[in-house]
Amino acid sequence: MNIELKKNLSLLELSDLAKIVEEQEKDIKLVDLCYDERLELLLEALVQERENRLIGRLIKNAEFKYPNASLESLDYNSRQIKKSTILNLATMGFISNATNLFILGPTGAGKTYLSCALGIEACRQTYRVLYIRMPDLMRRFESYRDDIKTLTRYRKRIGNYQLLILDEWLNYKISERDAKIIYELFEQRCGTNSTIFVGQYPVDEWHDRLGGGTQADSIMDRIVYNAYEIPTSETNLRKIYDTKRLQKLVDTLEK
Repeated sequence: MNIELKKNLSLLELSDLAKIVEEQEKDIKLVDLCYDERLELLLEALVQERENRLIGRLIKNAEFKYPNASLESLDYNSRQIKKSTILNLATMGFISNATNLFILGPTGAGKTYLSCALGIEACRQTYRVLYIRMPDLMRRFESYRDDIKTLTRYRKRIGNYQLLILDEWLNYKISERDAKIIYELFEQRCGTNSTIFVGQYPVDEWHDRLGGGTQADSIMDRIVYNAYEIPTSETNLRKIYDTKRLQKLVDTLEK
């Protein structure tokens, strides 16, 4: 590609197209293609390049605990879950329907990894996702407590994510004041956006952990009735995988 053409593409903010053209110029198989065929290949590559860049940004901005998690790497046998269940969830129909997911179970059951894998798949389908631990979310809300305008703006931003992954959900009881903020958040998200709740406590204990009373009733009403609970195993997957990693290290050291 000549320098002038490259410069013009850059001025048009098409430097990514220039890069693709340069790459295709190295492919001898493209020499005999007609203009339309070559243009079609260029445009397909450009669309793919921009989509990959978008997906990369979405994954980075989601702040996943496990940014390399994938549905393909799940051990379905250890998790005692049907592969078809996960594949159906991977279509992201639950996001289209604003349905919530519950991933509940004991520590070490691989709940967070599964939630991140689903979140990354959502990013691949260009949904806006945020992963956050509930303690971190509540600390952020607390830091804005004296600035109602900033607090409201932040709550609305969290509420607008198409998929919110809320880890360590209700691992500790929350105050009445915190319950009011949680209510406002899920009042905004209810019927509009999906949330994946990741925690250790079963649904029938949530009401008490939300402080009880009508406030807890209102929160539960906006969370529970349009939700699907993903089955989880009692197996401590962290212990299994850590043991395997340790054994692999020992085997390497003792060779």
